[in-house]
Amino acid sequence: MLYNILNYLFYNMFKKLKYKLELILLKIGDFLKTDIRYIAKQGSWLAGGSIINNVLSLVLIVVFANLLPVSTYGTYKYILSIYSIFALFGLTGAGPAIIKTVAEGNENIFKPALKVQMKWGLLGSLCLIFTSLYYFAQDNYVFGYGFIIATVALPFFESLNTYQQILAGKKRFDLQTKYYSATRTVSAVSLIIVLFFSKNVLVVLAAYFLPYILANIIFGALALKKIELNDKFDPKSITYIKHLSLINAISYGVSYLNGIIIFHFLGPIQLAIYSIALAPSAQLQSFFGIIPELSLPKYTETPIEEIKATIFKKIRKAMVVCTLIMLVLIVIVPFFFRWFLPKYIDAIIYAQLLAIPLVWYPIALLSRVLQAKGATRFIYESCIIGSIIQLFVMFTSIYFFGLMGAVMGTIIYSIISFPILYYYFQKL
Repeated sequence: MLYNILNYLFYNMFKKLKYKLELILLKIGDFLKTDIRYIAKQGSWLAGGSIINNVLSLVLIVVFANLLPVSTYGTYKYILSIYSIFALFGLTGAGPAIIKTVAEGNENIFKPALKVQMKWGLLGSLCLIFTSLYYFAQDNYVFGYGFIIATVALPFFESLNTYQQILAGKKRFDLQTKYYSATRTVSAVSLIIVLFFSKNVLVVLAAYFLPYILANIIFGALALKKIELNDKFDPKSITYIKHLSLINAISYGVSYLNGIIIFHFLGPIQLAIYSIALAPSAQLQSFFGIIPELSLPKYTETPIEEIKATIFKKIRKAMVVCTLIMLVLIVIVPFFFRWFLPKYIDAIIYAQLLAIPLVWYPIALLSRVLQAKGATRFIYESCIIGSIIQLFVMFTSIYFFGLMGAVMGTIIYSIISFPILYYYFQKL
């Protein structure tokens, strides 16, 4: 019954939305001088799904901001920041590696990838247990029980998304959109219902993890029945999963540390303000991310000489589009916050400043090329250099300049990181 309802809501609704998005994406593809048919056919599915997922995320932000006290929301974000660091043990960077290996025709990857992610995830759970025991010893039972909940969820929360990457590698973006949007809807609706009845951080955490895990199990099983996979398996793919996950851990680990640094130096209220301020630009970056997601299986098949001949023209034109979107965002942010996030008026200036890096976000496409070509050494080097710079910039900025320092540090690092990426791309 639930499946039929969701199928009607998402699949049939996408038919109308997909047609309109195809027309828009055809124009974008023509402007960027890229594969128009591929963009229109596959991109319209991802764009439609991204719109729905971003709307859900914005609704959740509004609900959190209005129903939870600011300090409680900051505590919730701190627990998730700690969780996210230890979740990196679960090989959360496996996605691009799985997409690449499936795109190359080695499709028997689901069980091996799921197994290795869950196995390594147990190490993250062990770290969370020790974290929980530390907070219990400090008589902080909210954090103690919060990390117990996170401990149980960690091996399953990210690893059960593996089927999404398989669908992307098969270029079945229609199924990927359908089932991921259904999963996000079940998760978001469950969380919203809980927030209306409880302000307890532990209950909210359970509502964040449990529905998402259960929905992934159900919709993942349904999705895999819809496609045919061959028996080819490349053992090197597991090695590549580990390499990219280590790189991901270095990069994202530093990003997650930002929340912990803000919490300890500035407190939960400032962390809540920073998280809310970051949300609008983060949602737009998530939407823009459909282009790199589309490009990974495509670039896997394309010679590097051909990529180098065209990619910078596309990036420059995309930056023009992103600049216009950034300006629109800066204008509408004050109205959005005053209407929907009245508790966070102080976050307006921060949200406007954090929109600036949207301008050069298309340069991130270069990282997808490195992943598509399996340039592991270059990815390692660029990631390590970038992460060291990011940690230094963010720590010093927050320590000396507080919340404004965190915002400016985010902008400064985004500027510094792209020349590093450009350098390694040119070495391919």
